[in-house]
Amino acid sequence: MIKIMTRRRYWIGFFLILLLAIFLRFYKLGQVPVSLYWDEAAILLDAKVVSQTGRDVHGNPWLQVLFPSYGDFKLPTYIWLAALSVKFLGVTELAIRLPSAIVGLATIILTGLISKELFFKFSKKKRDLLQLLTMLIVTVSPWSIMFSRTGFEGHLGQLFLALSAWVILKARHKQWLILLSPLLGALATYTYFSVRFVWPVVFIATSLLVLNKKAWKWLIPSLLIFWFSLLPMLKSPLYEASNNFRYSTSSVLNAHDYPVQSNLYRELAGSSLLDRLLFHRHWLMARELLKNYADNLSINYLFITGDPNLRHGTGEHGLFLTIFLPILLVGFYELFKKQRFKLLVLILWWLVALLPASVPETTPHSLRSLNALVPLSLILSFGLMSLVERKSKILNLFMSLLIALSIFEFSYHYFTQYSSDSAYDWQDGYKEMALEIDKNLPHVADVYIDEFDNRFYLWMLVYGHFTAEEIQAMPKEDYQVKEIEKVTFHSYHWSKIDSLDRKILVVGLTDHINEGLERYQIKPTWEKEIYQDNETSPFKIVMIETQ
Repeated sequence: MIKIMTRRRYWIGFFLILLLAIFLRFYKLGQVPVSLYWDEAAILLDAKVVSQTGRDVHGNPWLQVLFPSYGDFKLPTYIWLAALSVKFLGVTELAIRLPSAIVGLATIILTGLISKELFFKFSKKKRDLLQLLTMLIVTVSPWSIMFSRTGFEGHLGQLFLALSAWVILKARHKQWLILLSPLLGALATYTYFSVRFVWPVVFIATSLLVLNKKAWKWLIPSLLIFWFSLLPMLKSPLYEASNNFRYSTSSVLNAHDYPVQSNLYRELAGSSLLDRLLFHRHWLMARELLKNYADNLSINYLFITGDPNLRHGTGEHGLFLTIFLPILLVGFYELFKKQRFKLLVLILWWLVALLPASVPETTPHSLRSLNALVPLSLILSFGLMSLVERKSKILNLFMSLLIALSIFEFSYHYFTQYSSDSAYDWQDGYKEMALEIDKNLPHVADVYIDEFDNRFYLWMLVYGHFTAEEIQAMPKEDYQVKEIEKVTFHSYHWSKIDSLDRKILVVGLTDHINEGLERYQIKPTWEKEIYQDNETSPFKIVMIETQ
């Protein structure tokens, strides 16, 4: 296989893989997934307003390190890219997802380049083969495909982290290049919060591969550059609030009262010295963390079903195609035999990338572990190359057939069944509801919207007629809009129907609306059920006049 890797065949392979990657990431990009989710809608809203006024929805300048958004305090990098996309494509689903799709292609190319630098002692033809196999694995990975098609900041963050690692590997030739790595690490941190815990370990581990004794003089300055680059974030008046928001979510850090548990276990066990050690609160917390780590390392998660959250996976496919499971084992084995230290660095990169994904109470978590995409793909590609090098035509044909069938099966499921399966998880129906409300707004005196989701207003502001200036001027409570013109976000009191003297619109869950209509024997002037892609109608809009 290596002997026949001519330059012509290399470039044919390169462009064929790229064409496959483009299809898997751009086909129906604005339609699958079926709708925007909360954070995509929030990013699109800020991008819309920034592209029109240069300021966010709260009136703050676009050049800021933390966007308040709807109170979750988003980092700026993806919003900036989305604003640029909106400037050219308008306020559309395609505009919010296009940056991530481009990031997906860049990740494929970059991971291939990292493989060539990581194994620089291989012959050129062998490195070319490894590069193509690495690109192929990332191209067909459900993990990469899923996040390339949605506006998740973490997907952009992992690209900058990988780019930082590649720069370190290139520093083997020009050592001053290592000073670029902390800048890219800081950029990754300004894209996704969890990178700040991952980058320092990846930086030091990767540096061990390329730096000689004299070059270590660059290490401390690089770490200082990274730290100083984060000062604007650390000094932001919103930084403390953003940390409080993240620490308030359920995680192994706050899911249990460890001191109380520790004291209880010690008393039950007899409170000996050994008991005090075994049931120490820090060990109890560490044990929960290890359980979550195990979830993120499970074979079922990696290769069979993936993340149960249908925004992060199909529920039917792992992070990588099932066919790659034995190939991962081969990769571990071959790297252990031939490239032991590089295997150690890749495993360290993988494990530290899992730390942010193991802290939440809900595991596994494919979004927060996205920083592990590159090291796992590199291990897989080494295993695949080892099998290809055996020059067994039957084995290569068998693997090619299984990989092709796996790609087809995943693609068919994703583009035909996934939208229906995941409609609820993607807030399907919110856009149609927002458009219907906006269309009927001039014809009614008031609009009452059930409190089924306190973030639904995002869709109204994204798809409605409101200008950027009007959005910025709207009163906000805890960074959220609670009232929009004649729209009120609370349930209509059906008992007041007898005193109704105007035309109103009532929006909410179908069951709740029907219950009110039946109980008070109300006949709407107009009504519409909002259907999701799975053919259920969870929402309903009714227009009511004087009875």
